[in-house]
Amino acid sequence: MAGVEESRNVFARDLFGAVINGEAQLNDSGVNVILSPTSIQTSLALAYMGAAGTTAEELRNGLRLGAGNKIEIAKDFGDFWKKVISCSGKGTELKLLNRLYMHSNLKWKADFNEIAVEYFHSTADSLKFEDSLEATQQINAWVERETNNRIKQLLQPDAVDASTSAIIINVLYFKGKWKIPFMPESTLRDDFYVDNAKHIEVDMMYQDDKFLYADLPELNAKALKLPYEESDLFMHILLPNTICGLPSLESNLMKLNLQEIDKQMSLEHVEVAMPKFTIEYDIDLRDPLRSLGISEMFDNGADLSGLFTERRGQKISAVCHRGFIDVNEAGSEAAAATFAKVVPMMLNMNQKSFKVDHPFVFYIRNNNAVFFAGHYVRPPRPIDEDSIYTRPSVLSSSNVPASSRRTTPISIK
Repeated sequence: MAGVEESRNVFARDLFGAVINGEAQLNDSGVNVILSPTSIQTSLALAYMGAAGTTAEELRNGLRLGAGNKIEIAKDFGDFWKKVISCSGKGTELKLLNRLYMHSNLKWKADFNEIAVEYFHSTADSLKFEDSLEATQQINAWVERETNNRIKQLLQPDAVDASTSAIIINVLYFKGKWKIPFMPESTLRDDFYVDNAKHIEVDMMYQDDKFLYADLPELNAKALKLPYEESDLFMHILLPNTICGLPSLESNLMKLNLQEIDKQMSLEHVEVAMPKFTIEYDIDLRDPLRSLGISEMFDNGADLSGLFTERRGQKISAVCHRGFIDVNEAGSEAAAATFAKVVPMMLNMNQKSFKVDHPFVFYIRNNNAVFFAGHYVRPPRPIDEDSIYTRPSVLSSSNVPASSRRTTPISIK
């Protein structure tokens, strides 16, 4: 089987690039983005287990699953998540949940159900989708509970109806404390430059300590890793050297793997300034997935014959994703903590500066996988601006398209 870790990272890179390109084509480059490649890949890998023919081949290739039969691929997902979840420690929590909601008049095929339970740790519930309000309320209540109330009203009532065969839900929840927290009393108001002509005041967190750091002249950028407590997870920030350098940086990132940047990083004394920020982001993934070569599963020719004992021409009608992240002095999705450190007062001529005061890319990852990827391009607009931008929800059938939380519902009709 081809390098599993490489395939996960390649999919993360390719999907994130497709999403960013899609936003640019919509002239929506000012949107903050947060998504979970691992959550999306896991959800669709579960759908792949029930696909056949060219539908299955598209999923295998588009998800960058590599060689191996379905059982081998499923076992790899099971082993991967078992290892990841077991590494959650005192300072971090990383939780993956899969749940299958099936129309009450259908039954899963036995072999698909066995794979879903054994390797994807999925549980299954039957719902009467013709009662769309009750069905979506049950799904939303479960998602809200499992994300500690961060993901609310994931599905609108019109997202399901009597023709819906199943909904596949994937929730990835992360809560992490910084290994070296920012001190709340050091947070000050400072400027974040949206572009060369405009800046917005934000809460800027400050600290200095030793971190993995790199100057990346080939990308005209610099990189920093902020580790999470008692974990191999870290936030990896890539900051362009120029205020308007994000599009060029993201384009160049499509040509390399993050491991190539990892090799250039070394432990340095770094003065860090970073804004507190929160992102909530909804996206319909159909267009980004089509750009990765996954299209047949959305069409009438889809072959999902491995899912149900009764086949009635099912296809996947929606793959929607909602992401949420909150970054503050204590970490990501964590209550504020007081932390004081005494250091000798001396001038360090070799100290690096990493001031995140303009658009940047970030990942929450370890050396094996990217769990969350995003970019932050502008803080919330001041309330006195002439117009307030509101991004419409995509999580309904009429407009179909996580701390960190990521939720990926897949609708099968």
